[in-house]
Amino acid sequence: MPIQGDDLKQGWGVVCLKPWHLAGIFQSSIDAENLAAKLGAGYVVKFGEHASGSTDFSFDNLPRG
Repeated sequence: MPIQGDDLKQGWGVVCLKPWHLAGIFQSSIDAENLAAKLGAGYVVKFGEHASGSTDFSFDNLPRG
């Protein structure tokens, strides 16, 4: 099944960390938050880089200050 926003190289990713699942990538954090809420517990929103055509998504897990 294709990932929503697969063509984006950078954006707001909706991910489940364990087990790993990249559900979608969005230009808008609001759209990403909406999908995460729909998918339920375990899904979080992270801003990061995506390799088009794959489920690879890298993000900085450090708190911003």
